[in-house]
Amino acid sequence: MVRQIRLEVFKLVRRGRSYLGFGALLLISGLAVVALLFGPHMIETSMSQGFITAGSYLNGGFVAWMMLNAPPTALFLPLFACVVTGDMVSGETADGTLRTVLSRPVGRGSLFAAKFAVSVIYVVALTLFLGIAAYGIGTIFLGRGVLVTFQEGSMLGAQGIYVYDAREGLTRLAAAYAFVSVGVLSVATIALFLSTIVANSLGAIGGAMLTLIVFGILAMFDFFKPIHPFLFTTHLDRWRDFFTTPIPWGEIRTSLAVLFAYIVVFLLAGLTVFTRKDVIS
Repeated sequence: MVRQIRLEVFKLVRRGRSYLGFGALLLISGLAVVALLFGPHMIETSMSQGFITAGSYLNGGFVAWMMLNAPPTALFLPLFACVVTGDMVSGETADGTLRTVLSRPVGRGSLFAAKFAVSVIYVVALTLFLGIAAYGIGTIFLGRGVLVTFQEGSMLGAQGIYVYDAREGLTRLAAAYAFVSVGVLSVATIALFLSTIVANSLGAIGGAMLTLIVFGILAMFDFFKPIHPFLFTTHLDRWRDFFTTPIPWGEIRTSLAVLFAYIVVFLLAGLTVFTRKDVIS
């Protein structure tokens, strides 16, 4: 099993698309810092006239928190994760190498488990990389300091303000990014499942992203409110609760349970299809 995981990691490292997400997230983090350095401080201008700040809340921690709020992040993180996981099986099927791999004395179950393990490693690494890149670049150009976060609405219309010292802010950021990695994995596992069905990785990637978009649309309408608690998109933003006081651990555990349920269901579905898959090319 360990040997199979190493082999899957080796194949992942050799694929150029594996680095696409890291490069894009690094670029986005850099652009965000540039915007904060030289652009207008839109958050300050949105505050009431009686609100006065002493010093600057712009620092590495704020950049890392802001990246979680950025709409592109909510789209790009799952997309780049699906680009890799959606190619795990379908890519080898299209290349004609899957049949060669299965001709060796290796169980299909262990092979699929290895692919899932590498998918988990990649998703966690990609998500944490965003946090490290945002925090690192922000710290270099903006310095360190207390973490100031804005809740209840967008950053341009913040109604709640929470201030944490640098150490506590870093701890909350780490917990939030860890939670986000679970959410991204729930989408990536759908792409992995679809890659066992289709012979083209684009189909797996598109199918997973379409599921994310459709669920997001369903969450927008009250007509579908009875099923909202069962949609994984409802729980993807639960990371925000790590920046409130006190932290609602009960709600966070419920959201994690839903996300892990999606992961387990699609993992088992993918395993079932893969073990019965008729590989003819």
